[in-house]
Amino acid sequence: MTEFTPKNAAYHSELEESGFDVLPDGQLSPAAAELALGEVADGVVVTDRHGLVRYSNPLVSELCGNLVGLLPGQVLADSLPLFDNEGQLLDLNLATGDREEDIPSRRELRANIRRDEGDLLEVSVQINSLKRGAELDGYVLVLRHTSEARRISSRLSWQSSHDALTRLPNRQTFEHALQQLLNTDTGPRQHHILLYLDVYQFKVVNDTLGYSAGDALLIALAKILTRCLGKDDLLGRVGSDEFALLLKDCTLEEAKRIVTRLREAVNDFVFQWEDSETRPALSIGAVSVDSHAPPASQLLASANDACSAARDQGRNRVKFFGDSRKALEKRRESTWLAEIHAAIREDRLLLYRQPVVALQDQNRVHHYEVLVRMQGRDGDVISPGLFLPAAERYGMIDEVDRWVIRNIFRYMALEQSSGSGGFHYAINISGISLGDELFADFVLRELTEAGVAPSRVQFEITETSAINNLDRALVFIHKLRAAGCSFALDDFGRGASSLAYLRQLPVDYLKIDGSFVRNMLEDEIDSAMVSTVDHLAKRMGISTIAEFAETPELLEKLRLMGVDYAQGFGIAAAACLPEISEPRPPSCN
Repeated sequence: MTEFTPKNAAYHSELEESGFDVLPDGQLSPAAAELALGEVADGVVVTDRHGLVRYSNPLVSELCGNLVGLLPGQVLADSLPLFDNEGQLLDLNLATGDREEDIPSRRELRANIRRDEGDLLEVSVQINSLKRGAELDGYVLVLRHTSEARRISSRLSWQSSHDALTRLPNRQTFEHALQQLLNTDTGPRQHHILLYLDVYQFKVVNDTLGYSAGDALLIALAKILTRCLGKDDLLGRVGSDEFALLLKDCTLEEAKRIVTRLREAVNDFVFQWEDSETRPALSIGAVSVDSHAPPASQLLASANDACSAARDQGRNRVKFFGDSRKALEKRRESTWLAEIHAAIREDRLLLYRQPVVALQDQNRVHHYEVLVRMQGRDGDVISPGLFLPAAERYGMIDEVDRWVIRNIFRYMALEQSSGSGGFHYAINISGISLGDELFADFVLRELTEAGVAPSRVQFEITETSAINNLDRALVFIHKLRAAGCSFALDDFGRGASSLAYLRQLPVDYLKIDGSFVRNMLEDEIDSAMVSTVDHLAKRMGISTIAEFAETPELLEKLRLMGVDYAQGFGIAAAACLPEISEPRPPSCN
């Protein structure tokens, strides 16, 4: 929760800028009112006398199922249509032609909100008319869940998905929304632009004026940027002084005009704090988003790289990713190289896991795939798409593999000693480790020292790495399978030589490449590919795992098709390993 001070309140207030007095006689300033409204568990919308939105608090976006919510200047009836129980549109009569003295001061009705996901949400709507003397000045609408539990749930949901300071979507929510767009936008003509914005020399403000000033500056900039948004655009806070902006259905030329507008809006702003004046500036990186775009984490990394290049050139610079792609990639990877060394040395790598469920056994968890993340120096969690490519390119991935092996075996041993028996885990092995003739002995030694049952361990290797190191891969697989471990061939179907080499690789599972699974409901060819791979695997006595299973409908189709296992956001996202207490030695008393 943001601490209220008269200084930072001034940078929150959209109500103050609209010239709207929430309470008469100065009892409560607009800034203080806005901070208070931001913390209640109901949606609050303030309009003028004609039904144009002046302000909406954060809970309105949660009720609508829309990350952006309502923006000032929008017509409420168009932006937030309400329906009766028969699905008919309700008219709230905000822009009524009735005599103002006949307008009731308060009225209440039941309505339904059609959320962005398509479902209806029942709410009570309290409409309060505000007057200056006898003259109507506007309305305050309070939207409330019909159950107390839903009200609290909405509040908690909003808090977990938004940044407490700026009230914008946080990095996790923004990245998830971007990935959803990538998953659903498959048309060749769909084109979007992702902007990454950094507050130029923000650290100087924190160091000279204090963290309260820095917070107030971020709040003010978030408001300025929000005013430049279209109704479908998405702005999020993705770092301490970094924002990301997704411009939907936007061409490169349109994006350049919007970037110009953003820079001009920030340039016109003078940040005043005590006796100091600061003129903030932005560094902006941009990247195109289309049907051929990589995953969301890589897109954000690319936009961040372009932003870094812009920042290196000075104030108010813009860099479009691709202008000097090779230079950006090289600089990013060399930066990550030092950071990976430090993370391993300082034990700042983190283990996550994602469940793989048995589709033919009521989606029971069969095992977990082990995933690695990095904890940044500021405490933020860094996704693997940002640092693992550099680790692979510069030959450090085997050090990461060894760190993962040691730590996951240690965790599995704790699970065993806790008395629960423990889950099974799948561990990714890189091509470099697979080609290391000493790596199999290292794994066997760590397995023995940890005392972990080999039957609980599965190793995932990509078909590309296996084919490139076929002889070494076969030695590795045979040694570990002889000890009792199992193997999965990851990303199967992506390479051109998949079928030719499958006979030579004694694996227990085939992981069907997610690029086929993701679109199989809409694409008959992808569906046929999944079915063919599954049928082939069954004939060879190999179980199948479908990646990128992201909807209940997709899971059901995979189950009916006969696929054995699945993983993806439709089941659960990756999460940090649950903590297990170290067992205490027996007491001598």
